[in-house]
Amino acid sequence: MKHREYFNKMADKWDQICHHDIVKLKAITKMAYISKGETVLDVGTGTGVMLPFIRELVGDTGQITAIDLAEKMLEVASQKCPFENVSFVLGDISAVTFPESHFDVIMCYSVFPHFQDKPRIVSHMASLLKPKGRLVIAHSQSRNAINSLHAKLDAVRRDQLPEAVTIEKYLKEAELTPILTKDNDEMFVVIGQKNNPSHEDRL
Repeated sequence: MKHREYFNKMADKWDQICHHDIVKLKAITKMAYISKGETVLDVGTGTGVMLPFIRELVGDTGQITAIDLAEKMLEVASQKCPFENVSFVLGDISAVTFPESHFDVIMCYSVFPHFQDKPRIVSHMASLLKPKGRLVIAHSQSRNAINSLHAKLDAVRRDQLPEAVTIEKYLKEAELTPILTKDNDEMFVVIGQKNNPSHEDRL
């Protein structure tokens, strides 16, 4: 798997070559309305860039699951973020089994372009959300900046971030309601919320 090999190779130097603006990371987690005690899945956690900021919001009573397909990335993340309420899972989000309707928030920070079948992945992640749970697709750079960077790297050259309207379409197809879109020169964020089942649906 070329992605796994690439990210394993880059793991030790990833934090030195990839700059993530702390102010923007905090802003993204706040946009997701992450609250104390919530259960969060951090998809493609990488070196755990988002974990301290998610941990700050869920507190000691929340639970965070950090998943990545590159074991070297997870090693770095677990060393940086040795929190008792963070569990690390090695695997592909499309292949690892989690309970349905389990998470309050699923965070996809700086990972969405790398999914090959994006509509299917969105649908799968939607199934893991509790009613009113939020799926966050975010980057701390603009869409153009992300796609230009990937186009220069052989391993991820084809991994492009779709337009916000396309991602909103994926959300709607997965029965998520787009509740926030921020697509500008500073960042790219699209958030969808799982529809609360009606009384008739629960009968």
